[in-house]
Amino acid sequence: MTVAVIAFCTALLLLGSGFHIYWGFGGRIGAGVALPQREDGTPAVKETAFGAMAVGLILALVLLLILGFAGMVRLPLSQQVLKAGIILWAAVFTGRAFSWSRYFGLFKRVRTTRFARYDSWFYSP
Repeated sequence: MTVAVIAFCTALLLLGSGFHIYWGFGGRIGAGVALPQREDGTPAVKETAFGAMAVGLILALVLLLILGFAGMVRLPLSQQVLKAGIILWAAVFTGRAFSWSRYFGLFKRVRTTRFARYDSWFYSP
């Protein structure tokens, strides 16, 4: 992996993880575009601190896998295990982007909400 790819992944995952952990602790900045919304703008899923924290920790662990695979962090896992973990999470992120969900992903049907616009431009790609 090149330094530019690692830096880009690190920045994205730190930003995403940081925001989710911030929301888990009750932060409100950006919360209006954090959850899928129905056509009328109401949240399509229930907001929970546990959910936000879980996503934040998962994103941090994915970052740790990448940094471990790149040799920037020493982890007690083999390169094959780290690679398998990265491939697994890449598949999860790809599945989320290409899902046929009503509210998120590239093929979503609800496209007029603020969340939908952010999802199209930032979250799914």
